Amino acid sequence: MKFDWLASRFRKPAAPPESPPAAVSPPPLANAATPGRLDRINRWLTLGANVGVLAGIILLIVEVHQNAALTRAAMEQQKNDLLVQIELSISRPEMAGVWMKSIHTPEALTDAEVLMIEAHLVAQMMQWDQMLQMEQAGLVTREHVRQHIKNTAPYFFGSRFAKHWWTMQAPSWEGTTMMDVAGPIVGGLSDDFMARYFDSLRIVPLEPAAPQPEESP
Repeated sequence: MKFDWLASRFRKPAAPPESPPAAVSPPPLANAATPGRLDRINRWLTLGANVGVLAGIILLIVEVHQNAALTRAAMEQQKNDLLVQIELSISRPEMAGVWMKSIHTPEALTDAEVLMIEAHLVAQMMQWDQMLQMEQAGLVTREHVRQHIKNTAPYFFGSRFAKHWWTMQAPSWEGTTMMDVAGPIVGGLSDDFMARYFDSLRIVPLEPAAPQPEESP
């Protein structure tokens, strides 16, 4: 017992149990966004995205209109070029006589001359067909096409031969837009329009002026 008492004098006292460390909360972030601020940022981002999409659509519409205008101008120029080529071909000396013969004496046309006239009538119809294609593409209106045909048809189909040729071609174009638009216009032309038109271009010679009586002194 005395030994145990002496041993207890030199024994190191037991350390008290350690307590768990206290939980330390992290310091609040100085720049942390509040829920209201995040909501406002999201709204502004959505608005910006919508504005960007709208601007893109507007630019696309403008570009489409510009391309349509350029295409329409190019096709109008092609139409005018074709009309000029037809007119210049008719005015050639070897063709002009045949053209006037088809107007005044179509019964005297030879087979070769009929073919020459037919080529020009077909070319004019192809010009009209180009206008109809422009209408299908949305580049011109139906009224624009109809007015163009009304303006040009009398000078190509206003004769007995040309109207007879048109009648012969009508079955091949039956049920097409060409016949729906150009058919009534050509059918309503006078058989002698071109004959009267060229007669009206001739200028009557001026009569010589009568001599003026001399004044007596």
